[in-house]
Amino acid sequence: MTAGKLPGQEKASRVGSPRHRLLARTRLASWIAPVLLVVVMLGPSLLGLRLFAAGDLMQQRAPWVESSTVEEVTNQCVSDTVDGTIPTLLSFRDRIADGDVAPLWDNAASAGTMLAAAPPQGVSSPIVIAALPFPETTVTAWIKLFEIALILAGTIAWGRRLGLSTGAGVIGGFLYATGSFMVMWTNWPQTRTAAFFPLVFWAVERLVQDRTLRSALPFPLVVAGMVLGGFPAIAVHTVYLAAAYALLRLVVINHQRRRQAANGEGRADQGWWLAWGKAPALAVGGGVVAVALVAFQLVPWLNQLSGTDLEYRQNLWQGTFGAREILTAAYPQALGTCAEGLPRWGSVIPVEGVSFIGTGALVLCLAALVLPLPSDRAKGVRVFLLLAGALGFAVTFLGGTVNYLVHLLPLMDNSPLHRMRGVGSLMLAMLAAFGFEAVRRSRGERRWLPWLGVVAAPVLLVAAALGARSLAPGAGEWSLVRFSVLVGLACGLGVSAAWAWIMAGLRGSRSLAALLIPVLLALDGLMFTNAFWPRTDPELLYPQTSTDTFLRENLGHERMVGVSSAYWGGAGQVSDIRSLSGHIFVPPEWRDLLLQADANMFITPTYHTLSNLDSLTSPVLDRFAVSHAVLDTNILPPGPLLGDGEQDRSRGVTLQDAPGSRAVDAGTPLRAAVVELASPIGDVAESQDPAHIVVEVVDPDGTVLAEGERRVRDGAQGLFAVPVAGEHLETAGAYEVRVRAEGGQAVSVVAAGPGAPQTGEAWVGVVTAPADDDLDLVDAAEAQVYERATALPRFRWASDAAACASAEECASLMGEAPDQTVLLDPDDADGASFGSAPAEVVVELDADDHQRVRVDAEGDGMLVIADAYQPDWVARVDGEEVPIVRADHAMKGVPVPAGEHTVELSYEPAGWGVLPWVSLVTLVGLLGGWTYQAVLRPRRRSARSGGEHAL
Repeated sequence: MTAGKLPGQEKASRVGSPRHRLLARTRLASWIAPVLLVVVMLGPSLLGLRLFAAGDLMQQRAPWVESSTVEEVTNQCVSDTVDGTIPTLLSFRDRIADGDVAPLWDNAASAGTMLAAAPPQGVSSPIVIAALPFPETTVTAWIKLFEIALILAGTIAWGRRLGLSTGAGVIGGFLYATGSFMVMWTNWPQTRTAAFFPLVFWAVERLVQDRTLRSALPFPLVVAGMVLGGFPAIAVHTVYLAAAYALLRLVVINHQRRRQAANGEGRADQGWWLAWGKAPALAVGGGVVAVALVAFQLVPWLNQLSGTDLEYRQNLWQGTFGAREILTAAYPQALGTCAEGLPRWGSVIPVEGVSFIGTGALVLCLAALVLPLPSDRAKGVRVFLLLAGALGFAVTFLGGTVNYLVHLLPLMDNSPLHRMRGVGSLMLAMLAAFGFEAVRRSRGERRWLPWLGVVAAPVLLVAAALGARSLAPGAGEWSLVRFSVLVGLACGLGVSAAWAWIMAGLRGSRSLAALLIPVLLALDGLMFTNAFWPRTDPELLYPQTSTDTFLRENLGHERMVGVSSAYWGGAGQVSDIRSLSGHIFVPPEWRDLLLQADANMFITPTYHTLSNLDSLTSPVLDRFAVSHAVLDTNILPPGPLLGDGEQDRSRGVTLQDAPGSRAVDAGTPLRAAVVELASPIGDVAESQDPAHIVVEVVDPDGTVLAEGERRVRDGAQGLFAVPVAGEHLETAGAYEVRVRAEGGQAVSVVAAGPGAPQTGEAWVGVVTAPADDDLDLVDAAEAQVYERATALPRFRWASDAAACASAEECASLMGEAPDQTVLLDPDDADGASFGSAPAEVVVELDADDHQRVRVDAEGDGMLVIADAYQPDWVARVDGEEVPIVRADHAMKGVPVPAGEHTVELSYEPAGWGVLPWVSLVTLVGLLGGWTYQAVLRPRRRSARSGGEHAL
């Protein structure tokens, strides 16, 4: 049976009648919401006038912060996008533009990560591919536009299959696109995955209704698009719900067709196969085809997971949120905002905790439950949508038995179940679409249940608003969110009033009320997106700094490490800077070795950066080939502080009027001059030049030996260091460190105490370099960049080996073993051949997924590459494949015999010799079959029919 009318389907209103005109106007009005969303919220970013990313947030990190003029951050809740997701996206885009047809691996951040070889980064999503031609400053906005377009296409098509009008489908799509998941996870792969959810349910509904090969053809395409989106956990949630939905619809439709046949209005499907077997078989077949479409990514990804430590995720299914977070379903800012410096009193981070649906949408959900179905075609769907949406909230806020039962399903045991609200928000958005359709079609309602709903909705919304007021810690906090709560309340009350207005059937009022609902929904959704979508100055997209230039010119094949938040996660990869820091999953051995260098390196299971200066001298970093370290200028440089304790903190002096200086003994290695701010620096207007503290190091003749300068940032307080590259000063006698302030606001610093060995009123201290830390300050323009003299080359020759079995044992040996000794697992050490002879190593190619090295060795040994030992990497010596050995616990080692050889390492994902062809052939066959079924076959039928008629 096709998508024709089922029993009881409402007949269309007579064309030209008042009711028909009303429905037509409301269909048109429903487009107001998505049009405003695109024009107002996305339009400037699509044109390049604004950046659809949190570029301002990045300006708080070194090296960008030193010269940043950003006064305040508009949205602090989207950090992972700037330090991980967007850099990976831009790296992929640049490599495609440079002619790399298949950028499979990214080696810039930490242990490296898959790009187009697997779904998690989401760069192979059709949404991303479609957006690649656009400039880097607009690509994220176009991705969001394509997401919205897919959502609307899916909700409209799904709604039409269920007997809803196009207008109702538009409303459902708008509510889903502006719901919590699609807004809060913006610029993550999550939304690229979730944008396909409506199309998945449309494809399932189409398949169950029609049960033909042609009806099943879209299913594998949309499932493949969803998987390629990059976030498999929520894709699994959707597959389970779609399967349950398909079963429900199969039962309902079969029941309707049997009843239709019994009434003589049609004929039921013939036999068990057509009634119960064909639709599941088509669905399973479509799933198999979908797997074939994405097999080229699934197989390498599963292979990669075999070497990834996911132990921390084993009990995530148990996690639930505090009950107060439920209020965000109606009022997203009820528990605070994401604006810089403003408080938030929720129990979890907003990206996870906000559950926004909207007050107007909640009213429509209630209307959907108490008003008659718009069409019998949707029997059972309302109940399913309600239960599926409720399940998302149950696993989020209740937990217990519900979570336990859900986690027993395959692939659900290591996933945070609260993210099931991703598909749950779609269920409630479509339930609201049913409510919109039911409200706009209602007239002169006299039953008590709908009127009870009209009364209950405002009561519940007011109660939620009062709850938000009571949870605010104080009057000040309430004042920050009061406006957004009141606007949301007004929108919900307005939708309730419009609903009552329509049901009352007052003459001439129904048209206005029906038009008002989409406008109120638009206002509520736009308020939410305006508060949480990042839109900043396009010039803030990873602006190039002098530190970027210095590192690109000096890193060579080695890597740097950021201390604290410097080069935030993987943000440096946009500037082609290889880093030990990152925001990615890493193999367990790599993680264990990093923890030996710094026990606090992992801030989250995936985000890691050096946490303290003491770790800069770790011999583990030497083996990681960390040749440079980057610190923010506001971090006191490593080394003793001379002069501390000589301050007179009872008084302050203005540094512009009273500069200070200190005499330092000859030969003392200098890293910074230090003053102490007497009071915190207040806010300096963006239009005003900030003060700068200038340092000059002069010899007894007045010759300037070294100098440094640092801007005084808003909020600076306490010890204030100006880095100076003076570790190798050549002076015959003592030198003088002079400190003064120039321009901007007055800088009040602590005065020198009585008897301090210095001149001038302002206290001046100096940071000196220890003789044995092997660190040299080599650049201090926008960040402190230290060169680590003990770092080993990333490509090095090992002429000898020692054995170690654990990260602890290996880390201990790294401080003792000679540079030419590689540390191997005991079994590998016993079988390896070493000639204790040197070799010349020349790197000829060092790309992300392909490396070529020429080795001229005087004896047997091993080429050690300080990159992570990962699955699917292949080594060849003179074209002959050889095994890669785990070296230095977590890195790669390639045995090389004596003589001159070419060693190549390449990333060759499992199955990539044939799987891309399998996927391509599957895609071509699927599109060919669709073309035949949709175009050629109907034409042939038409030609045959026309010929018979002519005869």
